[in-house]
Amino acid sequence: MLVSLREIGKYVDISDLTSETIANRLTFSGIEVEGIEKLSNATNLIVGEIIHCLPHPESDHLHLCKVNIGSEILDIVCGAPNARVGLKVIVAQVGAKLPKIEIKEGTIRGYKSYGMLCALNELGVDPKFLKKEQIEGIEELDDRFNVGDTDILEKLGLDDEIIDLSLLANRSDCYSLLNVSREIAALFSKSVKIPNAVLDSTYNDDFKVGSETEACKAFAVKVVKGIEVKESPTWLKNVLRSQNIRSINNIVDLGNYIMLLTGQPIHMYDLDKLPKHELIVKDNLNEAYEALDEKTYNIINGDLCVTSDSKVMCIAGVMGGLNSEVSESTKNIVIEVANFNHASIRKTSSRLGLITDSSQRFIKGLNINQTDYVLTLTTNLLKELSSIGDISQIIKYDVLDHKEKVIESSVTYINNRLGTDLNYILIKDILSKLYFKFENIDGDKFKVVVPSFRIDVDGEADLSEEVIRYIGLDSIKPTLPFMQTTVGGKKLNTTKEEAISSYLSNNGLYRAITYTLISKQEAETFNYLDKNEHYVLQNPITVEHSVIRTNLLSSLLNAVSYNINHQNKNFGMYEISTVTSLKEQTTHLAVVFTGKKYIQDNLSGDSYSYFDVKGILDTILNMFNIQPTRVKLSRITEKEEFHPNKSALVMLDGKPLAVLGEIYPTLKDKLSLGKDNCVMLEMNLSLLFNTKSQNNKFSPISNFPSSSRDYVFVIKKDIEFTNLKRELKKCSPLIKDVKLFDRYSGSSILQGYVSLGVNVTFESMDHTLKDVEIEEADKKIWETLKSKFNVVLR
Repeated sequence: MLVSLREIGKYVDISDLTSETIANRLTFSGIEVEGIEKLSNATNLIVGEIIHCLPHPESDHLHLCKVNIGSEILDIVCGAPNARVGLKVIVAQVGAKLPKIEIKEGTIRGYKSYGMLCALNELGVDPKFLKKEQIEGIEELDDRFNVGDTDILEKLGLDDEIIDLSLLANRSDCYSLLNVSREIAALFSKSVKIPNAVLDSTYNDDFKVGSETEACKAFAVKVVKGIEVKESPTWLKNVLRSQNIRSINNIVDLGNYIMLLTGQPIHMYDLDKLPKHELIVKDNLNEAYEALDEKTYNIINGDLCVTSDSKVMCIAGVMGGLNSEVSESTKNIVIEVANFNHASIRKTSSRLGLITDSSQRFIKGLNINQTDYVLTLTTNLLKELSSIGDISQIIKYDVLDHKEKVIESSVTYINNRLGTDLNYILIKDILSKLYFKFENIDGDKFKVVVPSFRIDVDGEADLSEEVIRYIGLDSIKPTLPFMQTTVGGKKLNTTKEEAISSYLSNNGLYRAITYTLISKQEAETFNYLDKNEHYVLQNPITVEHSVIRTNLLSSLLNAVSYNINHQNKNFGMYEISTVTSLKEQTTHLAVVFTGKKYIQDNLSGDSYSYFDVKGILDTILNMFNIQPTRVKLSRITEKEEFHPNKSALVMLDGKPLAVLGEIYPTLKDKLSLGKDNCVMLEMNLSLLFNTKSQNNKFSPISNFPSSSRDYVFVIKKDIEFTNLKRELKKCSPLIKDVKLFDRYSGSSILQGYVSLGVNVTFESMDHTLKDVEIEEADKKIWETLKSKFNVVLR
């Protein structure tokens, strides 16, 4: 926000303050000043009059001028096409410093020149504010200027200083020159003079206004007849130029000036161009619309529009249209002041790529209680800028809640929150200076009425911030807070995650970081560990990133596919990240192997298989001392995502811990994962970390030899080896281990059955085994196999 100190000076006396003083006070009160800039830094200027002007004999465009500056007559060589006798001009004398050059005595094609006749752009005025003839020639001064005057910059309005405010979202009120004046007056304990708005209506008009959408709850107009569209006066041009706004005509310029002054955007319509004497706000239109920038925009459902006879007259809060613009021939106008929903304006402005001064102010929020003031002030000023006829009363639609905002607080609360010991009188004085109406309750408690232009103030915390920003943070004594000393360190789960990550990275796997947001289709796959409902974004950027994932494999497989399609085919990749459902948030590990594993360069290699991810699972379980008896594996047959004969769902204490195996062939083709094997694992690390486990215990090695026997039998195919192993270990305390060494299901085996070869190891810790002990255990093993599993000996 650019602020003209010359304009501020109209409303608060700042004659005793420098621009640096004002900037520092604003910055330390929470309104940062990014910079201070003068409109012109030109020096040593004086008004002169050309009394003699002849063509330069050695040039076809230069003139030899004699210029009277009051105290002397200067010889100046000038190349401006409009140089002539009798013209009052700006003379930069020898020694003058202009924005780009320093004036020195010189000789131009044989003739001495003791100065320079200036155009405004040579004094630092942006050419966009000047007419073509002003840019090509020297500035022609009017009767306000007398020969010998040195106050040229002041009379041209170029002696102004501009402060550039970097406003945070909470101080939208300072997008108004009047509110910045209020702020400066409060900070320096000065009075502020806000312009009066005198009611000036001359008749009641039957013009109709209204709104058919919740996104517009206030809309008001005034009809003004018999206006004259013409060039703006110098003072108005100067104000707009200081705010980097180009002058158009008195009507358009007035609209921009009111917006700068009050922070309230206004719009003006040519009354005679409206198809019907009404303005109705709607948001259910779908049509093409030509705006004031002569570009056509597609209006869609949800865009706020001001309509007349159901025809769009303005993209509400953003930009008006050519079909109702005020032109040089306009005689009657409708002045609009409205309050549009900030979210709706932001959405439309962003979609159309139309970021205007008006839309920015609506987006940041407006004072809803200044409608009548703004409309009346506008017509008051219009009478100064144009001859006008009749002015209607204010015609409005308004369903806003205009109730005053009252906040209760206490001195104790404010001091406790700020760490200060301010007294009641000081707090009252500060809040009163900041335009809060203060009322005592009991000497400690009080209540205030929030000024309507401070839309950012909502509660007690905001009041304490107002107090501290006024007195300054440097007023708080630097004291160390009392706090308990704690021992720093990583969280236990973080340490566990790092241990797993180090194990995987040290074994050659690459760590990946993938997107948390995935598509709805991807979110419906690989949900074995978390079957809760997903979070779905209301306004996703793309369909591919519309759902918060509840598994990692969907994302990791996309990364694998990308690598395979870029000729990187043999690798392992893993990711550790959180997944989130509507019910909970957990940490998962996902691992994917694809292609082949090579021992020595590319001489030979085996394809990755189920046992590679099974080995990772077993290693991690061993790292956290999870006993094999607590873990149960079962087949996966419910979806065509894992190969049914090369995959497993892993349960820990009856809860789903992990899923692993080879990807289903058709899904592998669909995901473009190539022809090589692709095996994967996903594990719920939160379940693993929160599961109690036994500490490592030393198991002594037996000093006595062990013995083993092989058992080959036929058993039903659906009996899991894990259950078989568990039961066999119960047969004798001498059984140390049970291992599977063969599995056969050929033509000689009945359908639904399988032949298993099992090796059982016997061992004693305190003596050498005797044959009778082994025979007794062997007998018990066969009894168990036959009675519990109905096996047939081969």
